[in-house]
Amino acid sequence: MTTSELETAVKCYREALFNFKESKSPQEKEVLEILNARDAVQAAWSKCNQVSTTDQQQLVELDTLLKNKAEQITKVIELAKYRKSFQPPAAAWWWQLETEAPLHPWDRWDWLLKVVTVSSWTVNLSLLVDIVPRFLSAGTGFPGVVMVAFPSILTLLQARSELTQAGKEGFEKLLNSLPIPKHYHEEAKLAFTLFVSAIIVLLSSNKPAFSDWYNRQGVKKYHQGQLAGAEADYLQALALDPDNAKAHYNLGSLYEDLQEFDKAKSQYQFAVKGNLIRAQNNLARLWILENKPELATSLLWKNLQEMENQPLRIRYNLMKNFGWALLQQQQLKQGENFLTGAIALATTPEGLEQITTRASAHCLLAQVYEQQTRNGEALEQWQKCCQLGSIVNPDEPKWLNLAHKALKEAGKSSCNGKNGNS
Repeated sequence: MTTSELETAVKCYREALFNFKESKSPQEKEVLEILNARDAVQAAWSKCNQVSTTDQQQLVELDTLLKNKAEQITKVIELAKYRKSFQPPAAAWWWQLETEAPLHPWDRWDWLLKVVTVSSWTVNLSLLVDIVPRFLSAGTGFPGVVMVAFPSILTLLQARSELTQAGKEGFEKLLNSLPIPKHYHEEAKLAFTLFVSAIIVLLSSNKPAFSDWYNRQGVKKYHQGQLAGAEADYLQALALDPDNAKAHYNLGSLYEDLQEFDKAKSQYQFAVKGNLIRAQNNLARLWILENKPELATSLLWKNLQEMENQPLRIRYNLMKNFGWALLQQQQLKQGENFLTGAIALATTPEGLEQITTRASAHCLLAQVYEQQTRNGEALEQWQKCCQLGSIVNPDEPKWLNLAHKALKEAGKSSCNGKNGNS
């Protein structure tokens, strides 16, 4: 190739640079004209046997001007896309002008932002490993799936954008499509990561609140007779917050209704650790039914000392169950005191309205009087046991049967409970 052809190529290169410099809104076409002109210069240069010092000086000046325009050019064109299509040689530095653009002040901290970004999504993944099984363990349903799916998908997509080349290129394309300057891309990635972190931390820190919500849903289903659904909700509540005493208590009550007493005791024992008096009372009753009154009295005694602020129904049950436990231990005088105290509470206007097991205290007191050979007083209590008793209450059918036998032996009328004959 002749020197004149090189000079012509350099002239085209100069004109392309001049047109770009003078353009008020440069377009990709103008950038490509510069790069193609530089390709032509390189091709002509490589075929020349001898190049004048003038041509050498001109080329260095033009290349310096091109490098000075690198930042502006990279805003106009996505060079990586063209490199991928045309595969220019590595020596063709003009196709890699991103490396020639001066470093923006914000870019100086990109290394630190990358470290923080990677660390943040690593923490996000570890938090998700904890909360996702909690939300899904008991079949959380659509709301729970949505709550954990959204941050999980975002975190996995971001991990892909950091760990794979395809992910990095895809995320860069997304950022380039948004009105975000290139020197703020690392900041944008960090902001996105922290946004996902905020969602995950919000979910994690509100696990007790979600647990309470599932517990309330379980109570609603329990009252509607949907026992399987109620059990699932209680289990979900406990998966989210294993220390939810109310959920343990409600699940224990459900198992007690299903006569799964071992499961009920286990749940009540967890609820007892949360200092839930209702659970302590119910667990004590189960110990009494297993003829282990010594376990029941230790549970009930402390609550009896602190029951003044408790609802009347709970106070009644505490006194009644404590009297029952004392009866089993043959501590008849003390048992009588607590049972008569329970009856006194049950006969108040508030007690008549709230307490549905008023017969139980009378039935138990009748047994105390029988063992004290106070037969007249025992018959009186058996009669009240009959008048108030109900076969619906799980403890009372066997006592109604005892009352029937005692009244029959005494020549009294047969015992009829409120919900059927004994």
